[in-house]
Amino acid sequence: MQIFQPMPLQRRSLPFDDPAWIFELKYDGFWALAVIEHGHAQLLSRNEHSFAAFTDLGKQIAAALPNARAVIDGEICSLDRRGKPQFKNLMLRRETRRAFSHLIC
Repeated sequence: MQIFQPMPLQRRSLPFDDPAWIFELKYDGFWALAVIEHGHAQLLSRNEHSFAAFTDLGKQIAAALPNARAVIDGEICSLDRRGKPQFKNLMLRRETRRAFSHLIC
């Protein structure tokens, strides 16, 4: 499957609003592409490096979409019980290679 190049990040000094743009909430996590084919999902970084520490998450995605052939642009993040991003927990989970208890796509 062809890998898509992510749009480069841009810094702005002031916020802006434009009807031609769709904005999304930025969680404090890792941007990732989930490449799904043949019952498998691979998570890739912005630089096309595999997120090997999140192979269990890739398995969960593949199981949720068993017949899909797709590329999903998303963010791997860890949320606390109130739904607030906790980057430090994400780093701990990356180091222990544990799967997430919840997956929201």
